[in-house]
Amino acid sequence: MSISRPPSWFDAKVDYTDPRYHEAVAFGRAAAKNTWDWDVAEPSLMEVWSLSPRQGKWWEVRGAVFYAWDEARLSFSSTDEDDEWPDDVAGF
Repeated sequence: MSISRPPSWFDAKVDYTDPRYHEAVAFGRAAAKNTWDWDVAEPSLMEVWSLSPRQGKWWEVRGAVFYAWDEARLSFSSTDEDDEWPDDVAGF
C-alpha cells in the first residue's frame, strides 16, 4: 500500500482490501474523480456517507475511503503525465 502523504490518523497496518471495506473503497475511488484535496473533500464525503445507508460508521471506514481516494488520485496523476495527446484531441 503506497499512500502519498498519509494523515496522522491513517493506520497503514489495516488491510483495506478486506471485503468489509469494499463499499468504502468504491466510494473513495468515485470521490477521487473531483479535484479537491482530501482536507477539503473529507467533510463532504463524511456527510454523504453518514446520510446514506452504508456499511459502517464514518470513523470505521475513513481510512478505507482515504486509501482508495489516494490510490485513485495517484493513478489519475500518473495517467495525466503519460498522456501524449492534448486534452482537446481524440487521439486517433
